[in-house]
Amino acid sequence: MSRTSLTLPFSAARLRTWRERAGLTQQQLADKCGLSRFQISRWETGEAKPEPASLAPLVRGLAGALRGQIGGKSSFELDDLLDWTVVRSRD
Repeated sequence: MSRTSLTLPFSAARLRTWRERAGLTQQQLADKCGLSRFQISRWETGEAKPEPASLAPLVRGLAGALRGQIGGKSSFELDDLLDWTVVRSRD
């Protein structure tokens, strides 16, 4: 089975910002998501992008940690980890 690479404009910087805003270490986020700290680290440095199957647990983990902390927002969503300006600049 071949792996599908992420074509969404995933932002390593946004992941780190949201993780820090939630007050989590990489290990704590990994534990909440059922992922490895190594994966979180590689995603935050831009060394790799999450596979589509990893996005749902990542968003659920961050959403749970951020519940009640997001001013003016009702929930944390996948779109919060994407940088659409990258896509627009390629057009």
